[in-house]
Amino acid sequence: MKKIRRIRKNTLINRVKKGFRTIYSGLEKPFSEPSLLVSSKVKKFNKTKQDKKWLKALLTTNKVVTKFYKRPELAVQDIQNIEAVNFKARDGIRLFGLVYEPNKDSNKWVIASHWFAGHKNWSLHHAKPFAKMGYNIFVYDFRGHGQSEDDSTTMGGKEQFDLMGAVDWLRENKKVDSLAFMGTSMGGFVSNYCAMKYKDELKKLNLKFVVSDVTYGSVFSLFLHVRNIYLGFLPKRRTKKSINRVIEKQNRKEGNINLHEISIFHLLRENGNKDLFPTLFLHSTDDKVTSPADTYELIIKRDFEKDDYLVFNFSMHTQAMRYHFKTFNYKIAEFINKYEPDQEKFDNLVKEWQLLKFDKKDQISLLLK
Repeated sequence: MKKIRRIRKNTLINRVKKGFRTIYSGLEKPFSEPSLLVSSKVKKFNKTKQDKKWLKALLTTNKVVTKFYKRPELAVQDIQNIEAVNFKARDGIRLFGLVYEPNKDSNKWVIASHWFAGHKNWSLHHAKPFAKMGYNIFVYDFRGHGQSEDDSTTMGGKEQFDLMGAVDWLRENKKVDSLAFMGTSMGGFVSNYCAMKYKDELKKLNLKFVVSDVTYGSVFSLFLHVRNIYLGFLPKRRTKKSINRVIEKQNRKEGNINLHEISIFHLLRENGNKDLFPTLFLHSTDDKVTSPADTYELIIKRDFEKDDYLVFNFSMHTQAMRYHFKTFNYKIAEFINKYEPDQEKFDNLVKEWQLLKFDKKDQISLLLK
């Protein structure tokens, strides 16, 4: 799908996104595969010229997880099992996604959502334990990201329509016996938000659980944490007013959205904590982007016995998968096995990835856990 260009609104969030996308693309560039190799892979896996862009990006991120993460387990080598799809968000924005079906006989699906300024490949790599547990994976680019239609980013306000558009596509095109959500950072927020706001609809599709990595509870609490970390020298007494002004300015430019209301806390206050989906919350106490206090507050306010959590003492934002690979993935696999039991696949994953055997590469995780 040719990427559509809209007139992007000049908001603070979009300016920050532009900066982070430049940083992320710069970090990925040294791992980029040459065009000749990509062309050979297109032929090898019987793909088309239209597939070349996402395939080049996937070969690049495969190298990142292998050489930088040093976790080749996360690479996706069976490219013949990937299909590119175009679909629409619920408000009509055109989105691009990848359907990864390593388990052809399975009707278990996870929809994985990426972080702010990231793209679909990272949600694919981070959802790899689901594939080992018998799931197929659907990943997509949020609006204004990757190969999806350009549009302003609202940290979940409009992105909820993207995830629900993915739900619609999956329901209309695949047999779904059970469904899970996984999301990281902005993707985690959107997964949590949709699981609550659209819970009646998702029950009919048999959503079983959510894996939430470094989520935030509201746009306001996200801005507040970033301000406290990076702008701590500013007078605190004016913090709330200044953040509200930023949000109001964003609201005026968007015109049809109120970011004050885009809040999981707001949904809990409004609807209570009944009929929730089991959620595994993952975070780090020193996260410099999203506040671990939001995760703790969500756990407390949800007060749901089927929830679980794992909070590390140290990890860069979104990078617990890299720093704490074995503990992180064991916890996810254990949670999956609790709500979609398959002890054989669980045991095979633990053995294949050696999740209970810590070598020199894992010592930092043991020290910082």
